[in-house]
Amino acid sequence: MKIGEFAKKHNVTIDTVRHYIYEGLLTPLKLNKQYAFTDTDDDVMESILLLKSMNFKLEEMKPYMLFQTLYTDNTFTYLGDFKEQFLEKIRENQAEIDKLTEMNRRIEKQLNKAKVPVIHRGISLKLFSDFVCPHCDRNLELENPDIKHNEVMEGELICPVCHKKYYIRYGCISDMPIEPLEEFNDIKDMIEEYMRQNDDEYIVKVRELFTESACCVHESSSDAKTVFIDGQGCAFLNSPIIRSIPQDSTLFVYCHNNRFMKLLQEDILPDNVIFYFGSKAEIPYKVPMDYLFVQDYDVQRYDDGAFEMYPYISEHATLNCFKALIKNDNTFAGETEFIEDMQSKGWQMLSVFKTGQIINKKSSPDMSLLNKNNDLKLQYAIYSFKTLG
Repeated sequence: MKIGEFAKKHNVTIDTVRHYIYEGLLTPLKLNKQYAFTDTDDDVMESILLLKSMNFKLEEMKPYMLFQTLYTDNTFTYLGDFKEQFLEKIRENQAEIDKLTEMNRRIEKQLNKAKVPVIHRGISLKLFSDFVCPHCDRNLELENPDIKHNEVMEGELICPVCHKKYYIRYGCISDMPIEPLEEFNDIKDMIEEYMRQNDDEYIVKVRELFTESACCVHESSSDAKTVFIDGQGCAFLNSPIIRSIPQDSTLFVYCHNNRFMKLLQEDILPDNVIFYFGSKAEIPYKVPMDYLFVQDYDVQRYDDGAFEMYPYISEHATLNCFKALIKNDNTFAGETEFIEDMQSKGWQMLSVFKTGQIINKKSSPDMSLLNKNNDLKLQYAIYSFKTLG
């Protein structure tokens, strides 16, 4: 039997057969400079494969195979002193089984950690004295509250003069009724799709931006008692931002009906937090902010044609602003226009961090707003500002 036929018979490659010959496990005859395999070689090959299936390494099986092929007519007919070797292999295999069993136990434990998405954080009762009607400047009255652990999960806030009404649901407040939260799986699918549709280089640049954002926020908000986060265009940025603000501060998050942000980030929210949806002009909160992070400068310009700043700001407040810098594209404001606009609103630029150039592919979810048919070259930037006053 030639080597090709022999390899095919035992479902191995010719190179594998040659390697076993080189290691001295197989010793076929050689006729006319070609290997000639016999029934004895078949038995030896089956023994090698059987030992391999038992998790024996070649160097471990070699002494046993040499003994069997030299002194017996049939492999595996005698164990002799090799019995202990087989018993040791059983012990080794059992240790590996135990190791893999423990790995599976850890995996199952991690899977069991998956929580059914439930919003369990509300608005602290002690914050309600700061809610005022933006029209009458009167304190709003809380009605029909659902209170858990001194936090309001549901209810209404009503002005006693003009009867302006706000709705509280899922621990969030809005000037319009808040829709039910029932698409959480869609958000998870969106995140997975986001990872698939953007290449690794793009994701690395975004992570770089997250890291720098956290550094900026940590430095700029270290003394802040009140913190304002504006926007959902870059909602994922909120996690490093929230982790970086003082945990004893009061956090006010303004975003358009994005309950998922609250749901996904509840575990890292400070004790005093307010999520507000709806019109910025109708915000029922007039507490001056010490620190602000603005995400949607260009998005709001794109949608509304104007950028609105939160009107109640402390005298020496600081602000970080996220902005996309798009090369050869007039969709968003250029850097000079942006800085001049911020200065007109009372902000003086201190510094800026810019990522390296990023290719934002047309298939990326980040391109959905722009409705572009081609890839874009851009940078992401975080600008630091101080009030002019």
